[in-house]
Amino acid sequence: MSKLSILLFFFIASSVQAQVFPELAGELLSGESIELPKDCSGKYTLVGLAYSQKAEDELRTWYEPSIDKFILKRGMFDSDYDVNVYFIPMFHGVTSLSYENSFKKVKSLTDKRLYNHVIFYKGEIKSYKENLDLGDKEDPDFFLIDPNGKIIEHFSGKYKEIYFDKIINYIDSNPF
Repeated sequence: MSKLSILLFFFIASSVQAQVFPELAGELLSGESIELPKDCSGKYTLVGLAYSQKAEDELRTWYEPSIDKFILKRGMFDSDYDVNVYFIPMFHGVTSLSYENSFKKVKSLTDKRLYNHVIFYKGEIKSYKENLDLGDKEDPDFFLIDPNGKIIEHFSGKYKEIYFDKIINYIDSNPF
């Protein structure tokens, strides 16, 4: 490879911007409408997406660590984190028929302090699967989004401490 080719490669690679999280509009358990990433600008945001029942079950494995660290801030140093957290069950196709009943059930079972952290989405799923490179439908996908809406990290599957450590390390190393 010539020096010119190497320089051109590094120029192109360094000029490519991180992917921006696509617009996703939904309804919070509080009943308010929300649009990501627009309504979270200025803060890091952790978004968990699930588009099947199995993925929703796996999504729940992220609840406790995310809620404790970023929402309820139960740890000694957790008050230092100002991070949006959203868990999003996605209803599409035939599953959209159960949207209303699922919304009511989840709302009745959820602590009111968490109403602004659960977003119900109903609509098409294909563009999200393609644009976000969503994994197996049985696994949730989690995204760490920077304060400008750009995707920093993408994880698939149930909670793993190593994933959470990467999120914390990134936020600690890149204060906004």
